[in-house]
Amino acid sequence: MDVFVVTPYYRADPAWLRQAHASVKAQTVPARHILVCDGSERVDLDGFDGEHIVLPRNYSDYGNTPRLIGCYLAISRGADAIAFLDADNWFQPTHVADLLGFAEANGLDMCASARMLHRLDGTPMVKCPHVDGRRYIDTNCLLVRKTAFPHLVAWALAPQEVAATGDQFLWKHMLRQGARFGFLDRPTVAYRTRHAVHYRIAREPVPDDAITRVDTHGERYC
Repeated sequence: MDVFVVTPYYRADPAWLRQAHASVKAQTVPARHILVCDGSERVDLDGFDGEHIVLPRNYSDYGNTPRLIGCYLAISRGADAIAFLDADNWFQPTHVADLLGFAEANGLDMCASARMLHRLDGTPMVKCPHVDGRRYIDTNCLLVRKTAFPHLVAWALAPQEVAATGDQFLWKHMLRQGARFGFLDRPTVAYRTRHAVHYRIAREPVPDDAITRVDTHGERYC
């Protein structure tokens, strides 16, 4: 089973990217890491084990184009499954194994896990109530099997005005195409959050620089 993890990044914090990569290397089921630098300065990691693509410009679509490019590379390398991880987050050691086992046991084309919200210093706050597999999933929590690879082109189909919610666009596109989906309610992803709504959920002071973006559905639960 060849599993790949695709990580797009733009002006990434080297320490955070290092933690993300270390969590991929620590998976109980081996996974190969693909980093895609989205037009910023390349971050070189000591002991990096994977493939590193540097794009000549920034695509300004919240990492969607870099994710698709990473998917193409993974498929060309013979991937059986592809997972996604942003540069500021990390996996628990059994993340890939748990999702693979869940998908195989239930005949799924794709599946997603729950996530744990963490402060910017990496300490945990609370399990995220918004990522529930019904209203919302998170790209960081998603694993796609080979049977659904043809649908990954949807990373580049979303118009610019909805690029910020590309994970929802992709997930719903695959559902419309008949992909079998399941949600594993186990928080195996650590999500380092800047969003004010998450601090309010945890009943903690909201950082001064917290994101308070609002869309037509209310708060964006990124």
